[in-house]
Amino acid sequence: MANPHPTGSLTQPRWQRRPEARPEEILDAAQKVFGESGFARAKLDDVARLAGVSKGTLYLYFDSKETLFREMVRAKIVALLAKSEALRESHSGSCRDLLVQLITGMFHSMRDQEIVTISRVAQAEFASFPELAQFYFDEVIVRARRLVEKVLERGIQAGEFRAIPYGFGARALPSLLVHSVQVQCWFRQLDPEALGDEEALEGLIDFCLHGVLARPDSRT
Repeated sequence: MANPHPTGSLTQPRWQRRPEARPEEILDAAQKVFGESGFARAKLDDVARLAGVSKGTLYLYFDSKETLFREMVRAKIVALLAKSEALRESHSGSCRDLLVQLITGMFHSMRDQEIVTISRVAQAEFASFPELAQFYFDEVIVRARRLVEKVLERGIQAGEFRAIPYGFGARALPSLLVHSVQVQCWFRQLDPEALGDEEALEGLIDFCLHGVLARPDSRT
């Protein structure tokens, strides 16, 4: 994992905060600490210091590192899925347009360095933490799958999308989205043929659409 204290980023406390803002600020600090240090090496002392609270105050809101991680994931990642679910429920246009909006919104949200870092932590460390792995699978991976699944099912019923064997589209699209964002974050500077973010997004949308449309055409 990366140095847990890069350029002193975990040593700058935030002072003079309103008490009602403390849980949110602790979660913001937790996102940075878990992202920089990983779950195993993260220390609650560092989270408290970055949030500008005592460790005792942190424990008033979160009784363990595991609880803090779970609530951070719910606040930072599950909340993004909830927004996408709300978009799905309120959308009244074509399923194609809905799918493009979902992919675009999720790509830009996940492109945030701290968001994509948490998914990297999950992939790297959760083999050693099976309970957290189950939590992340249930609340992030399955929820993302169900989100896409309902959009694709709506499109199939409307005749816009084709049925994909085993419902694999709902599994493939979130995985491809996460991988695309991770490549843009971690490997673009190493790639002599790197794509810009908008090029990567356009390519992702084109690939997904032409993999699900009942009558593929040249539109994007």
